[in-house]
Amino acid sequence: MLMSRIFSAAIMLIIFLSSMFLFSGKFFSFVIYIVSLLALYEWSKLLHFKSHEKNIFLAISLFFIYLIDSYLSYDDARSILIGASIFWICIAPLFLIYKIHLKNFFLSSLIGWMLVMPLIISLNYLIQLSPWAVLLVLTTIWLADSGAYFFGKQFGKRKLAPLISPGKTWEGFIGALFIVSLFSITLTYFGFVNSYASILFFNLILLLSVEGDLFESYIKRIAKVKDSGVLIPGHGGVLDRIDSLCSSLPLATLILISPSFFGQII
Repeated sequence: MLMSRIFSAAIMLIIFLSSMFLFSGKFFSFVIYIVSLLALYEWSKLLHFKSHEKNIFLAISLFFIYLIDSYLSYDDARSILIGASIFWICIAPLFLIYKIHLKNFFLSSLIGWMLVMPLIISLNYLIQLSPWAVLLVLTTIWLADSGAYFFGKQFGKRKLAPLISPGKTWEGFIGALFIVSLFSITLTYFGFVNSYASILFFNLILLLSVEGDLFESYIKRIAKVKDSGVLIPGHGGVLDRIDSLCSSLPLATLILISPSFFGQII
């Protein structure tokens, strides 16, 4: 299991980095579109869409991706990212607090698109800023996951959300905060980022990434499955790998593309 997990992670990293830094990043969007469609397919399975509902959902998803790739304006993209940020800050917590079930096909589809479509927009805009902007943001989330796992494994006693994700602990969460803060301080000290305000920025990414992880865990608990899929050996499904990105990248991208912040943080 460990070897398959390491091997899968290495393959994913090679594909992702090569799509960003080779061929002038021309294949980056294509990789993101494929990953997004796979994640949306897993979402349709988690929500137990009927066969015709799944076909409709995926067809509309493909159409949305086409619109994003071909016709999306800056103002429209910004509005979608604002809507996604509001969803994660104000609405998604209500699902976790009040245990809201998604039983309606239209609402389930809307939430699925709210998870994935802003992620596509975010990554497309970040890669335009710089491949390093993408890498820094994603590294923050990967370090947070690793820090939470290590500290939770070594010191974890108090459950963060026992009814949603019993494996997560407050000690792991505090460990993730420590690792991300240390990472951002180091980046600032050595001049890779422009301000110690990056500490707040990267920890904001961390907080939202935890929420995305919990949200997907809640959906999986309703579906009574451990993973969103089996496509990635040792890791589960595609949605399992991008849930933290779905929740954290819209607001992070809004901050980075804002004229008030551009160049001030990264």
